[in-house]
Amino acid sequence: MRRIGMPVDRELARSRLPPQIEEAPDLYVSVPVAIEWIAHCGRDLAPMVLGFLGARQASQASIKPAHLTEMLAAQTGYRRLEAFIRIACRENNGLRVSLRQEGDQTRVICDMVHLGRHPFICFAEWLNLQGVMSIMSDLAGPNWTPREMTFVSRYAPPDLAREAFPNTRILVGQAHPSILIDSDYLARPCGRTVTLVDTGSTTVSDAVSATGPVSLGQGSGPGDQIEAWDFLNLLRMILQPYLNGGRPGLSLVAEIVGMSARTLQRRLQQSGSSYSQILREARFDLARSLLDDSGAKIIDVAMTAGYDSQQHFTRAFRRFTGLTPTRYRRAKAGKF
Repeated sequence: MRRIGMPVDRELARSRLPPQIEEAPDLYVSVPVAIEWIAHCGRDLAPMVLGFLGARQASQASIKPAHLTEMLAAQTGYRRLEAFIRIACRENNGLRVSLRQEGDQTRVICDMVHLGRHPFICFAEWLNLQGVMSIMSDLAGPNWTPREMTFVSRYAPPDLAREAFPNTRILVGQAHPSILIDSDYLARPCGRTVTLVDTGSTTVSDAVSATGPVSLGQGSGPGDQIEAWDFLNLLRMILQPYLNGGRPGLSLVAEIVGMSARTLQRRLQQSGSSYSQILREARFDLARSLLDDSGAKIIDVAMTAGYDSQQHFTRAFRRFTGLTPTRYRRAKAGKF
């Protein structure tokens, strides 16, 4: 708002927002109070224009280290989106996010409870939808755009938004704010990169190369998150050869990595995980690689990866990708 010449300081002094809000950005504030102040301060711009501009400037750079670890640990786009949803709902207790399957597509619904049809709800709508779109850009590339965006707000979409999303249907006056995306994108495997800014020019990996490695538990910088990811990924790979013989014990894995069982459990806790979770993730990783062989039967893949039955395998696989193993294999054959 300062960048576009709005009287921010004068209006902050007159507002009901905390006077130290810029010095302490983690303060919790009332969303209605905040969006009414934004509308008043930016009254020279149409609300949908101001919401769009604010969302495009939004950054994930302030995300808490523990939350960043949670997102980095996600193995698929579906799991990363789930992690982002959990984080967003913890940060905003008025936000309710849900996923709804619509054929081959997934609708991500970002409801703001208690706001109803507030005249300036579009500010919150743009910000929440931008958060989801930043996750999708990591998975599908910086040029990705959603199939459809819907808003509760009845203000007409600005020309700026139509130019930014030329292939996206933008609907206003709808029951929920949402975006519609192809489900196949969510089944894609994730790397250890999370975009920190909307431009995509800075990533966690970039930050690590600039700061150098940091030992897990010695700080809260980006290096901690990368090392945590590497540690968890290593454990998943170690577990895979043992999965066909049943559930490998934690003490066996601890011996392989050269630490006590208690130390391994502590490292897992520091990384935001647990042995049971790592075991589930290792099974999924193995099953996903086995599905690349088009001649392998689904039941054989399930048994090799250590699942009790094909039904158990299907349920577990869908929790990671949002797709059944058969649908995932079909999507992979089509290169997603």
